[in-house]
Amino acid sequence: MDRATAMEGYKDGFTLLELLIVFSVGLIVTAIALPIMSNVVANQKLRASMTSISGLLQNTRMVAVHENKTKTACHCKGADCPTSAVLHALVYFAKDGTTCTTTTVPATADPQVELEAPITPLTAPVGAGAPPTINNSDLGLLSNPLTTDPSFNSRGLPCLYVNPGTCTTNNGFIQYFRDDRIGGSGAWAAISITPAGRFKRWFWSGSKWAE
Repeated sequence: MDRATAMEGYKDGFTLLELLIVFSVGLIVTAIALPIMSNVVANQKLRASMTSISGLLQNTRMVAVHENKTKTACHCKGADCPTSAVLHALVYFAKDGTTCTTTTVPATADPQVELEAPITPLTAPVGAGAPPTINNSDLGLLSNPLTTDPSFNSRGLPCLYVNPGTCTTNNGFIQYFRDDRIGGSGAWAAISITPAGRFKRWFWSGSKWAE
């Protein structure tokens, strides 16, 4: 076999060293890309969850107007839910105005919105790395919003339900959500309602709250 023939045979394939280098580079790229992709997917799921909750609240408001009575959107999570409920964070649609407790949510209730387990509803951001609360000026409010489950009166205005059925004072509301699927302190979102009934979704970018 002459030299030219030997060189042609060598060009037909890769050496073991070349294959190992390519394989190593592929592993490094995969190791870097997977966490990034996981965070992207989790953030999209968080946004989808906020859209679902916002839709539920708006539906609660519309039904209150349609039926000419106060309606309340209740939520519960894990062990706070009725025994028959799935142990995830759940948001229930209460068909009549009520102060939301575990006893007001029937054990046979059908959750209209079910958040995935790592998403936790909170009255304010807490824990290491948690963002600050959203300023009232950014929320368009003159006073601090309530963090309880919102009710809507027969005019469709958000209000705090008070037994035995008073819900006439308009209030702003806000609730925060932490998604523990994201590394570090998690991803944060919020839903706010102005006294006039305007809904906003908020997401923490790492440096500020934005709609």
